[in-house]
Amino acid sequence: MEIKDDMRMISLLLRSKRRVEVLKSLEFEDKIPSKISKDIGDGSNHVSKYLKTLKEAELIVCLNEDDNMYRFYSITDKGKYYLHKVQEEYSE
Repeated sequence: MEIKDDMRMISLLLRSKRRVEVLKSLEFEDKIPSKISKDIGDGSNHVSKYLKTLKEAELIVCLNEDDNMYRFYSITDKGKYYLHKVQEEYSE
């Protein structure tokens, strides 16, 4: 992985602690947005934006994209890598 890409991903996560919280929520279990919303204590409209951003960055994936309701999201290996990297190297 190139350093430029590495820094871009780290910056994406550090700019919003909620994105990190979404990844933490998905670390051990696939979930629907309403469950993620409860886990992180944020509204579903915000969670949808976080999910979109993380999905575009390939840190998460939707497991059943064709369903209009109860879409399940899962963290990717790339997402786990950057979650752990941010937690280990940049946590306060």
